[in-house]
Amino acid sequence: MEKTIGLEARNRVNRAGKGNIILRVILSVMVFSVFLKIDTLLQIGNSFVEWEWSAVPVLLAIALVRMIFAGVVVLAVLPLILGLKRLRDWLPGYLRIDLKAVLLGALSFVVFCILAAVISLGIGIFRGDLSVAFARPDLRPDPDVIGWGYFFLALVPGIWEELAFRGLILSKLQKRFSTTVSILLGAAFFSLFHFSNILTQAPSQVTGGVVMAFFFGIAWGFMTIRSRSVIPAMLSHYLVDSIGQVFIGVDNSNPALVTGFFLLLTLTFPVFNIVLAKIVYKETVPTDRVA
Repeated sequence: MEKTIGLEARNRVNRAGKGNIILRVILSVMVFSVFLKIDTLLQIGNSFVEWEWSAVPVLLAIALVRMIFAGVVVLAVLPLILGLKRLRDWLPGYLRIDLKAVLLGALSFVVFCILAAVISLGIGIFRGDLSVAFARPDLRPDPDVIGWGYFFLALVPGIWEELAFRGLILSKLQKRFSTTVSILLGAAFFSLFHFSNILTQAPSQVTGGVVMAFFFGIAWGFMTIRSRSVIPAMLSHYLVDSIGQVFIGVDNSNPALVTGFFLLLTLTFPVFNIVLAKIVYKETVPTDRVA
């Protein structure tokens, strides 16, 4: 009888602990979403355009504002919400870097490019227009030409989103949940975070982005746990959001084909990345390697 009561008490404590972590993570996602949309909420970019700044200074200023706010929230605010201690107690472990980590991140991007090219070629909507990511930025035409401005704008998702979701949040989830559940929950919260794009995108775009974020979050989460480092996910995410624009800049004249393209890319990317991570890292890096 006493053993049963003790087991029930432990179960209650465990459920309470899980609920506490979920609430902390939800609050973290909400706070992070607000901080990353500061420039949109305050219409900073529009102010620069009204002051007749050219496209390059506007994009650089927006990227700088986002980097500053994202850095503050990830390094100072989220650790407090998630109950983490001093910066040096958790940050070095997330940034463990070696040749395998860099290789995995680079190969993950190569997989993305190959999948996007093969799928789009197969259904006849491939464009491969290099100007999508390499043209000089110009905010005057409609739509805007971001061009190589993506290399600046992609720094925030590549660095700070990965530190937030695959670093802080994923590691916090692992305190109470299994590895698989932690990856899925982390991907779900990463997906939830992308709902904030409703401020700048059409509902259909937001829906697609939310779905893609979930499956890509699974891929990057698995890569992070397998390597015990955020570096592979950082590198992959940054390259996908910058040079990767060339491969997803498909012919959009047929919405049905475009939807099919993104759906196939979204579903296949995590599968190939999980296999890739298992090839690069034959075994999961031991936790004692993490600072």
